[in-house]
Amino acid sequence: MIHISTVSRRGSSHPDWNEDNFYFKLTGNSIIGGVFDGCSSAKDSYFASKLFANMYKKTIDDLNEVDINIKNFSSIIHVFFKNLNGIIKTIGLATDETLSTAVLFVYEINSNNLLVKFFGDGVAYASNQYLEIFNNDEENKPDYVGYSLDEILTGKNFKTYWDMKKSFSAKTKDFSVSSDGIFSFKKTNEAEPDFLCESYLVKDNFLYKNPASLKRKLNILRKKGYEHYDDVTIIRVITE
Repeated sequence: MIHISTVSRRGSSHPDWNEDNFYFKLTGNSIIGGVFDGCSSAKDSYFASKLFANMYKKTIDDLNEVDINIKNFSSIIHVFFKNLNGIIKTIGLATDETLSTAVLFVYEINSNNLLVKFFGDGVAYASNQYLEIFNNDEENKPDYVGYSLDEILTGKNFKTYWDMKKSFSAKTKDFSVSSDGIFSFKKTNEAEPDFLCESYLVKDNFLYKNPASLKRKLNILRKKGYEHYDDVTIIRVITE
């Protein structure tokens, strides 16, 4: 059995829009997906993250499912960047309309092998006997893909770019991929004790068979006086 829970919710510091987005696809052999976080200081940051999610979906939908695996992941992302660059040029977007991080992953179900690739800030978790955390912290100054897509796609530059980007790999039956908003929880009621919201969301197994588990957890945290000021988006996968 495979249990997937997702949530994407606006943070209290963003009065109008949730600037995050996400996408995932479950196939017979794999799960592939990504979390995207638009740049708050750019133009229409919610649009950039949605554009990335939509073009990632298009790229994956055009693939044969048997080709979705760790071995082919760099080739898949290469095509994703080409598709992204094509639509940006077609509709004439300015650079500041294309600024979004991308935390992309592929998971092979039969082997339980996970690979996560980071293009900007984001977090990956693998929960085995202990919780393994990989926080790709670029101090809110990410090298956005949108800055240099033309250069990345020229000649052999993509391989160099791919190799220099950080990655996280694990063998696990319980993993999560998240925007960095997961670190933004604060107490709204000082009478409440300190609480590790991050661990509660990605390690605790409350209602884990329910696809709405993460949404329920965020509601519980809010009622208890713990609020995230940045947008938070999480994809959590548990296999049994």
